[in-house]
Amino acid sequence: MTNLEALVTNVELCSTVTFPTLKKLSITGVLTGHELDGSFSRFPDVVTIWRAVSKYLQKELLKEEAQALSVKGLGTFFVKKCHCFENGKMITFQKPVFSLSRTVARTHELQHASVPVPGEMKKVAVSYKKTDLDVPYSEKVVQHCVQETLAFLYFILQKKEDVDFVLKDVGTLAIRGTEVTMAFCEELLLSLNKSRDAVETLLAKKRVILDKEVTHFPSRFGRVHQFPQFEVRVVPRKVSLTETSSDLQNGLSSAGKRGNV
Repeated sequence: MTNLEALVTNVELCSTVTFPTLKKLSITGVLTGHELDGSFSRFPDVVTIWRAVSKYLQKELLKEEAQALSVKGLGTFFVKKCHCFENGKMITFQKPVFSLSRTVARTHELQHASVPVPGEMKKVAVSYKKTDLDVPYSEKVVQHCVQETLAFLYFILQKKEDVDFVLKDVGTLAIRGTEVTMAFCEELLLSLNKSRDAVETLLAKKRVILDKEVTHFPSRFGRVHQFPQFEVRVVPRKVSLTETSSDLQNGLSSAGKRGNV
């Protein structure tokens, strides 16, 4: 039994959710027939599928014709024009935006400002077709892989654990407690704005956050579940106010005892 297979099997034992596609993808050569192109010696793993989905997102976000891309069960990505004055001049930026699914936010009590998609912008669902993603899987397998990965994410959120969901070349969705942050890749920002100065202005004005900053986001557990790798990563531990108060009281108590000696 592979690590991923064991992981999802353990979750199945303590929940009503099942992960048949993830279990099959965790074993080389299990899925056969028309779902596999002959040019591939084996199936790519779950990470490869998500990288293909991320690449599709990136490609669509960089198109001149703006449209909002919906990943069902996760949220919506789109690019928004924003303006600011810099040295007496008005500068126009292309800012990537992520709006978390309202259902996910409500169900897991997450704090995330829902950003409405501009009325004139077309909203489309991410395509899982082989021709669009360039993967050796059928649309059904890719779609089920995405859905089951998100179902596992919900299970982790239900346990109130912290999460980093990495969308390669797009950004990282970081969830710490109830706080949600979408941090974007610098390369995506540069591709959208064609200017490093413009990107630096965006960052300086806190209009966006770089994904590399996510590695420094602390967690009250000192760890985060990283998707789609299904790994646990060590991060700086966030000390709670309760712990700080307790440490202070212990310190004062110790000082008092020493003073009475």
